[in-house]
Amino acid sequence: MAQGETGGGATPSGYEEHPELLPLPAEKRVYSSYTFWWMMFSMNTNIPMFFLGPIAYSLGLSVGQAALGAFLGNLAATFVLILNGYVGWKYGIPYPVQLRPAFGFRGIHIPVVLRGIVGAGWYGVEAYGGSLAITMIALYALGMPREEVVVEAYKYIVIALIFYVAMATYVMARGLRGIGKVATYGGPLLLLYFLWLLAFLAGQEVEVKLPQGVPYTSGEFATYLAVQTNWWATVALNISDLSRGLRTDKKTLYLGLVGGPLIGIVLAQVLGTLLGYYLVLYTEAIYGTGYVTPQDIIMVAAPGAVAIILGELFAFIAPFSTDVTANIPPLIDILTATLKLSLLGAAIGAGLIGFFLAPWWAVEKGPDYVGYVTAFSANYGVILGPIAGIMLADFYIIRRRRYDLNKLYTHGTQGYWYSNGISLSGLFSLILAIIASYLYSWARGQLQEVGPLVFPHQLSWYIGVIAGFIFYIILVHLFKETE
Repeated sequence: MAQGETGGGATPSGYEEHPELLPLPAEKRVYSSYTFWWMMFSMNTNIPMFFLGPIAYSLGLSVGQAALGAFLGNLAATFVLILNGYVGWKYGIPYPVQLRPAFGFRGIHIPVVLRGIVGAGWYGVEAYGGSLAITMIALYALGMPREEVVVEAYKYIVIALIFYVAMATYVMARGLRGIGKVATYGGPLLLLYFLWLLAFLAGQEVEVKLPQGVPYTSGEFATYLAVQTNWWATVALNISDLSRGLRTDKKTLYLGLVGGPLIGIVLAQVLGTLLGYYLVLYTEAIYGTGYVTPQDIIMVAAPGAVAIILGELFAFIAPFSTDVTANIPPLIDILTATLKLSLLGAAIGAGLIGFFLAPWWAVEKGPDYVGYVTAFSANYGVILGPIAGIMLADFYIIRRRRYDLNKLYTHGTQGYWYSNGISLSGLFSLILAIIASYLYSWARGQLQEVGPLVFPHQLSWYIGVIAGFIFYIILVHLFKETE
């Protein structure tokens, strides 16, 4: 194997590199295939995952359509995730460094910040969900009746949010090892609990009415497919932040990097979607109200105090494991690569951002929370899709699956410098791909307003991946930036 592959060393030239951005050598790789499987599974088994069933149900999709949309959307995102993750495994480099050949040494800050913004939004969503579970446990333990807890917990969530953010900051300050330990024990516990709760509710003698479904060409199915795709189109960009920790043997590559996401994300997302779908059906049939958040379902439907407390505890662990593996790392990327903060300083900064982006100021009940997540997750693909297309085109087509590790860490014209540190090919491909998504939606009359913002068609991630891929290949030759 050529020098520099699977974690060979590189000496920064012309600048002082942040320690967290240096290539990770083989002897410091800490993730086995087993750990990575559980990391993907724990990352995926989070509180919002159980919203996917209620989202499908509220849009009128049938059970089969909910499962199909979950499978197709997550398979597409996972395909990109594996391809990008290979770069991290091969060179031991994180997401900001992986971007340098496509965007330039200085130009990387644009895609780093864009990915970090989306990660920050998800950090807030997950932190809210975990804090809600903590709040419900506290109020129930203090003697408040179940029905009141479901209503009153939203008023006191800020107190629990401070604890949640402090715990996440502590784990992130410990680096890759801290993340791996949390991932191994997190989401699977909630998944097992919900399987049991579903079996309990299904055993009640009630008549469940199943929706008949919607046309596959409808806006409802497109919205749902976009939500499912965008869910992990996030980590598909910065997966190298995690895959660089995988051991360097080929067995770990195939079983860990390839097998982990296919099982831990794609199949688990289908299962989680169906669980959420049926839980809404059963709670609506039994209690007359279709409870939509896992915390509400646990509080109302779990049989007994022990089941309630265990369920809410798991409802805290699940979003926590997702935040430390999927949502906080891109924020750390911004604060270390762009603002040059230490790992501890970046962890603290990320915690403050997560606190203020948690929707405690916008959500007053369960349906509000689901609506907030739906609007957020259906639309940010317009900026993530083009970045994914550019990254794939650069590594697999332009560089032919090989980066010069020394150039990745060279500041100046001997490295990936281009025009004053910015690749015009990467920058203009990103802009043109976003414009293409808007033009496509405008031509079809499918621009949509979300508050004060206007977004293109729900499937803009797919358009962006293809457009970014094509534009970059054309422009990199036009601007002669192949080297």
